Amino acid sequence: MLTVLLVLGILVEPSVRSYAQTRSRGECVLIGPKRSDRVGKAAARPDSKPDVVFSLTLRPTASEREITDLEIRATSGPPGIWKAGRGVPGVGYIGVARATRPSDIINRDGAKLSINPHMDKNLLLFVTDDGKFSRKDRAYHVKALHSDGTSWTIPVQIGSVQAAVAPPTVSGTYPVRMSAFVKGMSRYDAVSSDEKITGDDKADGRFVLTVQADQREITAIEIRSVGGRVSRWDTVPGSGNPAIGVSLVSDPTRLLNNRDGTVNVRIKGRLDLNLFVADNGSISKGETDFRVTLTFADGGVSWCRVQKSDITGSVADRPTDRSGPRVNFLGTWLGYVSTDAVGKYSGVKPDSEADAVFGLDIEVTPKTEMKGIEISNLSGTGTRWATGKVTTGAWGLGVAHQSGPVTLLNKPDGSVTIPVGKRAQFYLYAADPGGLSRSVNRLRIVIHLADGSSYQQALRRPLASTSTVAPGTGDPQRAMGLITCEFRGFIADLANTSTRPGKDGYLDGTFILKLKVDKKQMAKVDVKDATGAIRWSSLGRAPAMFLGVAMYPKIYDLANPKGGMVKIPVSGRRTFYLYAADNGLLSDPNSRLTATVTFTDKTTLSTDVIK
Repeated sequence: MLTVLLVLGILVEPSVRSYAQTRSRGECVLIGPKRSDRVGKAAARPDSKPDVVFSLTLRPTASEREITDLEIRATSGPPGIWKAGRGVPGVGYIGVARATRPSDIINRDGAKLSINPHMDKNLLLFVTDDGKFSRKDRAYHVKALHSDGTSWTIPVQIGSVQAAVAPPTVSGTYPVRMSAFVKGMSRYDAVSSDEKITGDDKADGRFVLTVQADQREITAIEIRSVGGRVSRWDTVPGSGNPAIGVSLVSDPTRLLNNRDGTVNVRIKGRLDLNLFVADNGSISKGETDFRVTLTFADGGVSWCRVQKSDITGSVADRPTDRSGPRVNFLGTWLGYVSTDAVGKYSGVKPDSEADAVFGLDIEVTPKTEMKGIEISNLSGTGTRWATGKVTTGAWGLGVAHQSGPVTLLNKPDGSVTIPVGKRAQFYLYAADPGGLSRSVNRLRIVIHLADGSSYQQALRRPLASTSTVAPGTGDPQRAMGLITCEFRGFIADLANTSTRPGKDGYLDGTFILKLKVDKKQMAKVDVKDATGAIRWSSLGRAPAMFLGVAMYPKIYDLANPKGGMVKIPVSGRRTFYLYAADNGLLSDPNSRLTATVTFTDKTTLSTDVIK
């Protein structure tokens, strides 16, 4: 009898092992390149290349032991192999993170990998981009090794892989902040009307550019007109445009240009530059508007509108305190609200009219106090708004945290003393003199800190609803109303990386969108990245991924189950839930996104996503 059982055991065991080996132990999807730079070729250290992210979902058996190593191998196309274990020559590094904490690499600094598959079933795998992940002929498999010596291998599914893109490039946002002023005619003669860095015995026009960034290198500068006399200068040899002479404000006589006119200017914190150009009449007459564009060594591009420095009390002419705090901030026009906090007079008191609202996103190091805020209209009426004790003759400016929009932080006299350190976001309420929503209005915001220093920049208006519109050349017709959008994490599974809805086994990134408009009909909703490119859209059209739209309280009932125009009537306040499959931008805490709602009358409302 024992012999029979042993024989049966020998016959049965291979079939059991075969069953165990063919059972799916997990699912891995290549999501694609991210904008973050979290890992390098051999360790969890940045290498100035975008990361590529895989999502791994584990389906462990009851007795499965901890995972001590993971391996990704290219099985076709360009070769490649990556491992999560200690460095091996010729093998790339895999940074492993829990999906709930994507910025926390578990195996950082050579730490041994130890994953409990029963506790951590959803993982993100980061590898540095070798430039070949966007190739369609490349396939992969992932292999998991357990502490008991067992292992399993599964093929990697290819999601909607996008080519790696340059770092965020929106002017005024982190990590680059810039402002520029035209100062008129200078006493210097550094350049002429051709491409050579040589004088022509004529006084140069002068711009002053202030840039704040960390560890960036400027490789090209361009100044061009955006209204008035056609003008263009740059530091690019062979462009056919007159040269720009570049110097430090603190040392204006020493040019930073190379012999061919090019520049390689490193930024470590704040940098103030003189930009000298040969005047063609546009500067001396003062009737032309300009834009400055910077190109960085990493391929990033930032730009800002040039402000005119003949405004009384311009803080650009105040002494610069280089020992002060490091300040990053962004002011944004948001639209109108039903709130009535201020009026067309100083102080903080209502006037029975709806307020205009601006957004302020600010981060200061080290921690200090914000003692005042002012906004100036540099065109049209020249209206000014300010918190109390900042300036005379200004209308009142109400300030509230975005997390508590109806609770003003102003003191009884309208002044403010607001601690700021880590990133904080505020609403600024102002009385509208009429026409604030028109894009022709140029607005400036100034922040005053407790140490007496002041920081300023142009107020941003959301980019046009299509990436084909050049920044600064025009804005879509903006709807009268208010919009806010907040990313709430990964909640439901209603979308995938395609252009159509459908579950894919992974939780979607979820946004809460709030609108307040009168008698409108929503046509579509888009979510854009920092370059202005549409990454998710409710229309469900390539190359954007599907964006699910649901109306509160039916938050899991999509209003666009087949894509296309949503045609949702909106009058008054409405709340929507938006669902998007993660392409790496949602799990990246440093990514910057913009939500844009387009209505059937072609008007739009846009806002930066609060994360």
